[in-house]
Amino acid sequence: MPTARLELIQRDREALKRAVELMRKERGVRREQIEQKLRDQPWEEAARFAAYHRQFTRLHLKPWQFAPCWIDPDDIEDILAGGDDGQQYGAALLLKRMLAAGLSRFEPDPEAALEQAKKSGEAA
Repeated sequence: MPTARLELIQRDREALKRAVELMRKERGVRREQIEQKLRDQPWEEAARFAAYHRQFTRLHLKPWQFAPCWIDPDDIEDILAGGDDGQQYGAALLLKRMLAAGLSRFEPDPEAALEQAKKSGEAA
């Protein structure tokens, strides 16, 4: 998992908070896992893990596929130019759509958030 520390903006913090809360609502080992991480690691690190977990689950990713939260926004165009590699390409494509819609790359449910943004845009 990439560990580069990037400055978080407000929408990122809000998305990370939602990811943590959603993971806390899960049952069993996942709930225990996030509670342990929140005790043992800096909040941002634990929250990034929660965002990854939620994206991995909601997007039904394979173990070798990247989640959008793992893609550096500055790398999107280079990844897309390289073609579909079965690992990063799909995440970069989704992240590009997310950022264009004003969403955070840490959005815990990217597809639902994109759908909501689309509906909000149509209502405006």
